[in-house]
Amino acid sequence: MALPSEFSVDNNGQIGKLTVKVREPSAQNGVNPVGESLKGTDHAGTDIKSIDFFVGGALPPDSPAYVKRSADDELFNSIVDGQFCYVFAPHHMGKSSLMLRTDWRLQQQGFNTATVDVSGIDTSIDIAQLYLLVIKRLKLQLKLSSDPDLWWAEQASLDVQARFINFLHEVVLVEVQGPIVIFLDGINSALYPAFLKSIFTTIESIYSARKSDAAYTRLTFALLGVASLTDLMKDSDRFLLTCAHEIELNDFSWEETQVFQQGLQAVGAGGGEAIFARIFYWTNGHPYLTQKLCSTVIKMWDGHWNDERVDELVVRLFHSATGHHEPNLQFVKDDVRTSPRRRNLLSLYRDVYRAKQITHNEQSRDQAWLKLIGLVRAENGFLKIRNEIYRLVFNPDWIKATMPVKWVYFIATISVILVLLLVGGIGLSIQQQNQRMAEAQVFVDSFKSATNSEQRLTNLAKLFNLSGFEDQARRLFFEELSPDDQRALFELANPQTVDKQLITVIRGLYTDPYLVDNSQNNALLEAMAQSLDQLKNTSPLGSIELGMEISQWRRGREFYHTQDQYQRAIDAYNVAIKMNDRNPGTYFDRGRAFAALGRPNQALADFITLINLDDSWQPRVQQTLLSDGELYAALWAEEGAYEQLVTLVPTPTHTPTPTHTPTSTHTPAPTGTPTATSTPTSPPPTLTPTATPTASRVPISATPTPVGPTPPPSIPTGTFTLLMPLSSAEPSYGPTTFEWQWSGPLPPDYGFEVRVWREGEPPAGVHNAVLDNQNDTITNLGNNTYKLETNIKDAFGVKGQSGEYLWTVALVRISPKYTDLGLQAPPGRLLFAAPGGSDGGKGGGGGGGVGID
Repeated sequence: MALPSEFSVDNNGQIGKLTVKVREPSAQNGVNPVGESLKGTDHAGTDIKSIDFFVGGALPPDSPAYVKRSADDELFNSIVDGQFCYVFAPHHMGKSSLMLRTDWRLQQQGFNTATVDVSGIDTSIDIAQLYLLVIKRLKLQLKLSSDPDLWWAEQASLDVQARFINFLHEVVLVEVQGPIVIFLDGINSALYPAFLKSIFTTIESIYSARKSDAAYTRLTFALLGVASLTDLMKDSDRFLLTCAHEIELNDFSWEETQVFQQGLQAVGAGGGEAIFARIFYWTNGHPYLTQKLCSTVIKMWDGHWNDERVDELVVRLFHSATGHHEPNLQFVKDDVRTSPRRRNLLSLYRDVYRAKQITHNEQSRDQAWLKLIGLVRAENGFLKIRNEIYRLVFNPDWIKATMPVKWVYFIATISVILVLLLVGGIGLSIQQQNQRMAEAQVFVDSFKSATNSEQRLTNLAKLFNLSGFEDQARRLFFEELSPDDQRALFELANPQTVDKQLITVIRGLYTDPYLVDNSQNNALLEAMAQSLDQLKNTSPLGSIELGMEISQWRRGREFYHTQDQYQRAIDAYNVAIKMNDRNPGTYFDRGRAFAALGRPNQALADFITLINLDDSWQPRVQQTLLSDGELYAALWAEEGAYEQLVTLVPTPTHTPTPTHTPTSTHTPAPTGTPTATSTPTSPPPTLTPTATPTASRVPISATPTPVGPTPPPSIPTGTFTLLMPLSSAEPSYGPTTFEWQWSGPLPPDYGFEVRVWREGEPPAGVHNAVLDNQNDTITNLGNNTYKLETNIKDAFGVKGQSGEYLWTVALVRISPKYTDLGLQAPPGRLLFAAPGGSDGGKGGGGGGGVGID
């Protein structure tokens, strides 16, 4: 039988500890694992046959103290069936013992196994080095002949995930015959997210490849650790939820602990069973706490144990000055103290402690965390304190001491004191501020205690309407609510009942820097837009315009993630920006689309506008500039025009590493100034910045410096004024006259394009912009006024369908090739009535604007 030993690698000082369980031959009972092994003796001191209690370490697979649970067979059978499994449970639940036991059973069935503990990974090294370390561990455990360093270097042209998959396919599956199981132990939600996400994607690719390559069916993965499934599933990654098999690991039941009862019975004769009953009362089968008490009782056995003495032992071990350092309790305290949702967790736990009927909800993020931390358990559909030791230790005094300070109340108290010291207007001002703080706290408390979305929405709107508390309202929404709860706030059965509050909340939230482009945030924007769409009959509230802006922004993101649809993304972003030119996020997204379309100067112009609106976006802009060589080169080619951006990145004398075009998934930018090294030989860059000059987050409610889109210096600048048609009172039956004014110059290489579209769709040209400008079909009427007569009936944005439409005029480049410059007039409205089978004999320009659709 193979038993574990510890093997540590320091990788020349670059990694803390990557602990690997290495299989080594040993005698059946020749190895003692880490832990406290205690054997019982009778009252005469004679050794008797009893079990070993192990405290704080994994049990060897053949230990008589091992308690078999339903998870044992479930994990073993699932792996034998080739399923991808995971075991996520609180600390000290016996995960390592379960893994070793399963490993041993699999080896008895002819499986090849390897176990890598990733809990000691040092985040200072890159993902490639981590994969290489894993490969080295696989070589050691599976006795592979290939040299990992040499093989890895030969595959340098591939990305790290492809290299790792190739190693498994070309080395592991070739050299190792029979089924192979790889255990990844020590998975933690806070542990090097980039590596975890990468390894999950890799595993998903391997399991997907089973359909086309049967060799992969011999390879199975299992994950173990203290992790939240929700936190591991970032962005659109749903693989763990849809494809992995969860193995639930519970506390020991009374029936499963017969082995412990027998151990105490062997020591305490007739009293052992009664003593264990008292121990179980306190622990409720908690694996670590149960073994801790049993081992201590045996060690201190003198024949005089009873319930009262067990109670005294519990207090001494867990609720005294000594008990403050008990590792299991410390894990719980640290997990709660460091949680960003500490107030929520403690409030929920306090309700459970007070025996309130809290219904178990598997979708609740806070309930999931309390269970993962280990404080509560689900029983008969309700949450309960996990055991009586936890009830003793994690009591109201602990809750109060751990609960974050309510700074609003604290500041209010200080303000009252100042009122007594100050007089006149200052005193009145402080009193008013104190009242406002009290009001704000009422809204916050009412929001947290609300039982439905309408109540939450109403209190959040009140907080937004309370001047000076807008940023607190945003934090309340983004930090207190889970993604599902955030969307639920706008999924209303009857939004008309809270229409004003709905619009207030959406206006306060949708321009927040939190809403970067990812699936979670896009779903939230979609929920906002859909709720506004149900308020069509309340147009005075501005719901139509707001809904259209958000819909077009969301639509632009969809086009951006669709192959070769960057221009359509820009068209949608243009509409959103014309509806609101103060939303930084839209400029950032349009800048990315310009960059992807090979228009770096326009991208840089958008980034300047973005930073002028909200300089807290600097880290994201910096990351984009550092990851796109073309953008970086364009920036330094005209550095004088982009001084605000030049300060964010290193000069070309640094050593950046060129990378690919920015991907659609946003990673929060590093906060630091990139470190220079030496002269580059290729266009920049991606350094790994170590410092970003980032300003503190500016409240969105603050009035930004008025600034419009800043076009590159080579593009004519001016403003549009639409003249006709100006209303939808007189419908068009196809042939339509458009007139507008353009205040700027019109060089020979530039012209105009008229666009017409149905609300909610992207703008579409109604004529051939290149030909009509070159052939003087667009007439200059003088006084900067221009006119185009064209038939819109068959244009792409109309397609012969009657209805109300938006229209605009855009400045475009017509030579040497058609180019959309992203400059167009705020839209006007017109009404089109389809003329049936005839257009009245009136001709017009052809539909389908060049470069638009």
